[in-house]
Amino acid sequence: MKKIIAILLSVMLLLGCVAAAEETGKTTIGTISINGAFTLQCGLPEGYQVKPVLLSQDHVIARLESESETDPVMILSVAYDETYSDVHRMSELDDEARALLEKTFTDMDPTIEISYGETGLGTELLIAKQTYEDYNYIDFLSIYEGYFVEFVMTAPEGAEEKTLTEDQLRMCIDFLTDLDFVPVQTGDGALSLAGKTFTAVLTGYAPETQTTSWTLWEPIVFQAEDVEGLTRGDELTLGAATEDAGIIVDTVVTDEYGDVIVNDEIDFRKQEDGTYLAYQYEAVCMKTVGTADVTLNDKIVFLDGIDPETGDILEEPAKYIGSDLGNIIAAEGEHGVGFATSNVQLTFNEDGEAAVIERFYVPWQ
Repeated sequence: MKKIIAILLSVMLLLGCVAAAEETGKTTIGTISINGAFTLQCGLPEGYQVKPVLLSQDHVIARLESESETDPVMILSVAYDETYSDVHRMSELDDEARALLEKTFTDMDPTIEISYGETGLGTELLIAKQTYEDYNYIDFLSIYEGYFVEFVMTAPEGAEEKTLTEDQLRMCIDFLTDLDFVPVQTGDGALSLAGKTFTAVLTGYAPETQTTSWTLWEPIVFQAEDVEGLTRGDELTLGAATEDAGIIVDTVVTDEYGDVIVNDEIDFRKQEDGTYLAYQYEAVCMKTVGTADVTLNDKIVFLDGIDPETGDILEEPAKYIGSDLGNIIAAEGEHGVGFATSNVQLTFNEDGEAAVIERFYVPWQ
């Protein structure tokens, strides 16, 4: 444990500062927006991918899994606790408050080892470690602006060696080093919503405030020179919202309409301005452009193209108000069945306020 603390002391965790929103090469996990709105971004260890487990307004859980069955599993949890709403950093806690935190671990297992680490920026970490004969884990806990940040690493279920190595623990700390709380932009640097329509994914719903959280998407625009110059062997990136993020070009055919078909499955359709939109399995390839919190009210129009009783398509969409949408979401579950990237559009008025939410019928919902 002393070696672990020594490593922690030498690392400047970005939990203690805020990275610029222009940071590149990071993966966006989700957005939390109770005590300040932050988008969580991280760098991923080689061979790992992030799998969101829960995305809501006040809680994000993500699982990091490796392609290798022998690599450890890592789980990140960021959750808001109003008890600590005024706590900027863990270092502000007194001895009594720390004892209560430690008790949450020792109540589960009195033999657990607890220590503290501190970064050069003053971010304090509670470190809980336990080693059993057939099970091994380490838990890092910190507080940032009232949010509990917890990161757990454990040996994979099928691994013969259950003891976590120092290299693996360093990988865990490297992940925390790259974990950024990026403030959701406001003012001149914010995503312009006014007068625009986005494809939207519902990521959270708070019934007590009728607040919905959305991730906003828009089609990826490809320039003519990038599409018309494709040849066999090129690597084509369509974006994380598609089934295949990276594709090796095998065949390229241009049809009589000027559309470019790659590998008989990707259709680049030429637009009036000369750019292209890519379609894969008849679905347009999209990218994430931002997030939005929308409080449902009577000014918002909800147009639903789906019969709520049968799930069939309606010839004309039924017209409701925002509170009706809240009732539908509550009835269908936390994330709302059918609210997916393929069939919901969110339109904002000229003042940047949500005006129309429309759900379209798709056969696979």
